[in-house]
Amino acid sequence: MARTARARMVWCAAALAAACAHAPPAAPDAAATAAVEPPPAWPAPPAAPRVRWSASVAVEVRRPEEGWWRRLGRAVLGFSPADDDAPRLRRPFGIASAGDRLWIADPDGPAVYRLAPGGALERVSCRGREWVAPMAIAVAPDGTAYVADGGAGAVIRVPPGGPCAAMGEGTLVRPTGLALAAGRVYAVDPAQHAVFAFAPDGTAALRFGEPGGGPGQLEAPSGLGVDGEGNLLVVDALNFRIARFAPDGRFLGAFGERGDRGGELARPKGVAVDGRGRIFVTDAQRGVVVVFSGDGAFDIVFGEDGERPGQLALPAGIEVRGNQVMVADSGNHRIDVYELVGETP
Repeated sequence: MARTARARMVWCAAALAAACAHAPPAAPDAAATAAVEPPPAWPAPPAAPRVRWSASVAVEVRRPEEGWWRRLGRAVLGFSPADDDAPRLRRPFGIASAGDRLWIADPDGPAVYRLAPGGALERVSCRGREWVAPMAIAVAPDGTAYVADGGAGAVIRVPPGGPCAAMGEGTLVRPTGLALAAGRVYAVDPAQHAVFAFAPDGTAALRFGEPGGGPGQLEAPSGLGVDGEGNLLVVDALNFRIARFAPDGRFLGAFGERGDRGGELARPKGVAVDGRGRIFVTDAQRGVVVVFSGDGAFDIVFGEDGERPGQLALPAGIEVRGNQVMVADSGNHRIDVYELVGETP
């Protein structure tokens, strides 16, 4: 990391064997507040907590005082290369964990990162290809990553140590969500109100979904997850619900309704499933995570709209690992980590 940029990075995911707390840049007094107040928890006291805010992952770049040579360079060049190249989270949108690394898709970077427990933020690049607007990531057991590049209209396969390859070019318009199931790569495309499936080598295998609000229909789907039975969970954003499909595209049902209270959904974005089958859905408008049982019954909601510890602004991607829930807190330029209290990883 460039010393002139003096980038400061904190990796705080307890799921990856670290623990700390870092205040978001937008709220300078939050660190002091978090130090003297108990961490936010849900449900509110006097009820016993079930979910507790644990930490945040953020990258903050502090500009140093500019010397004469630096001011001259800025006047001549119009920008500082060191500042522009310093890793920072602009709008983290998609996240995925693999081993001891957290993958982050940042469409405003535009960039894809791997974040290590020690705090090293590594840019992921593909020779001969520039990221346009990476929106989502899924990582296979062999370490191969798949990146939904919404701006490029493709899913990019990123194998460990191998050349990158695109799939879905000419078929996808703006993929925003990914899932791996039944030996296939599934991509959701809100522009086409559909889900597409590809073989790992990129061969198109399946398409399902059509515009509408009826059974099996979708309106601007935004995210994908996989339940404990291997079925697909589609964030059917403008129908304000989660639609469930078998890997072969058969519609299996849906749950959720429009609203801004309890288990209602106002602007659902991302979805993930934990080891107990519970379904976690981010709601960008409400700034919360809504949790359902495996059969779609409302369980609990946590988080709230804002920028302080435990609060969320335009949450998008979500990942559950053990008893840790990691949320791409897009509007606050960070990843928030919550703990499922009293549960073993």
